[in-house]
Amino acid sequence: MEQLEDTLLKGALGEKRFNPDQQRYYLGTYAERVVLSLSLEYAQDDRAKNYLEAELANLSLKYQPLALKISSELDPQYQMTYMKIAKQGQIAATIVTEKHMTSPFAFVLHTDHAISPEETRLEVIVNQTENDDSGSLEHKTPKSFWQKLFQ
Repeated sequence: MEQLEDTLLKGALGEKRFNPDQQRYYLGTYAERVVLSLSLEYAQDDRAKNYLEAELANLSLKYQPLALKISSELDPQYQMTYMKIAKQGQIAATIVTEKHMTSPFAFVLHTDHAISPEETRLEVIVNQTENDDSGSLEHKTPKSFWQKLFQ
């Protein structure tokens, strides 16, 4: 009897989840819990994979506990790659399949509480770190006296 009532209420009122559209968008979690996300179009980028491998240990220390949710729309080869990275970092990984999924993400690395970092898109973070690295190389070389004089 209770299942029938739940089914009727679900049909009449929609899902029992709080903010289901946001949960579908972020592969089953909320926006304020997201630590890192990677869009499907950048999922094959080796820079993103390398960044995740390098920074996962630091992120798992900073945000406890972490979980990786991988989109079922991602190529299976890359699904396995990201699952291996999560296993190496001792983080739970799940492949998310949902009927009406509207997520543009290949994966979402999240925690179980609100954190709201400034930037969560991995492609933006990778580009920022590359720009910072190239900019720091230019500033590290000291200018000679003549360069300063004739500038």
